[in-house]
Amino acid sequence: MASFIPCGPCAHDGNTRNAEKWCADCNEGFCNVCEKAHKSLRITRDHNLILIEDYRKIENVNVCVQCEEHGSKLEMYCKVHAKAICIACLPTKHKDCSDSIILLAEAAKNAKTSTAMADLEHTINETLVNIQKCRNDREAATERIEIQEKIIKKRISDTRESINTHLDDLERKLLNELTTTHTSCRSKYGKIEKQLNEMEKEIKRLQEQTSQIKRFAPDIQVFLSTYQMNKEIHDDVKSITKTVASVRDYNIEIEIHQGITSLLKDVDYFARVKVDESVMNCPFKDTKNDQAQIQVPTRQQVPTRRSVHNTKLQLQQKITIKQRGSEMYITGCAILANGN
Repeated sequence: MASFIPCGPCAHDGNTRNAEKWCADCNEGFCNVCEKAHKSLRITRDHNLILIEDYRKIENVNVCVQCEEHGSKLEMYCKVHAKAICIACLPTKHKDCSDSIILLAEAAKNAKTSTAMADLEHTINETLVNIQKCRNDREAATERIEIQEKIIKKRISDTRESINTHLDDLERKLLNELTTTHTSCRSKYGKIEKQLNEMEKEIKRLQEQTSQIKRFAPDIQVFLSTYQMNKEIHDDVKSITKTVASVRDYNIEIEIHQGITSLLKDVDYFARVKVDESVMNCPFKDTKNDQAQIQVPTRQQVPTRRSVHNTKLQLQQKITIKQRGSEMYITGCAILANGN
């Protein structure tokens, strides 16, 4: 619901009426009756009155119409300082600008069609376009890091899977090698054991024969067999000794690869997530505070020019240009209406 805007003069008399018009000069609302009285006075008949409906569209626009230093109404404009001033500003900060002081109303003529207004509208439009571009850029950047996260997750998963596959292959090869080594050592042990078993049977056979001969054979046969069997047992002992001398003990151990032990001991992270920061590439242009434009009078309105002898120059800005090459030929410059 729109806020109530009362008629100023009626409110001053204790009456309450809705304002139909708004006076930008008096900064006050007027009903239809008070509006007629306002226009009838010579001092106020040229005031700018607008409909209340139109005023509501700009009532929240913060425009300072009073001097911040003195609190008085801004009534004049200094062309030297490009600043709106009040009466109290004249003797303090603008005593040397008397030839450049004009009425604020004169300075504001055709303000709606001035270069400053065009620049302001252009700057606003450009800023909105640039904001949209930057927002689109950030949305694209957000989508980009979402894709990057998915890619990195897949790479981590693929790397882990590759490591697992490689470790499985190494484990399979190691187990096959262990089985082969174990089988070979066990086979050698089995071969020696078989030889010892056969020799044991041979020695037991000689033992049995010796026992039988000793019990049942005559002395001559015992004598002869003892000599023969002694030679045979000595040959068997030599064979056993030679066989035992060639026997080797095997101790199966494992030596873990240094890379594996280093992985378990020294590698304390799988990978690192890095963030590469860079300046956002967005064509955003800084807005500029353009100076108010003074309407140039026509040839018929041009006042008498001041003499160059009583004109004082004031340094506004220094411009430093980097030299390119051995010589520079700068013949002049042009300053546009917007200050560029």
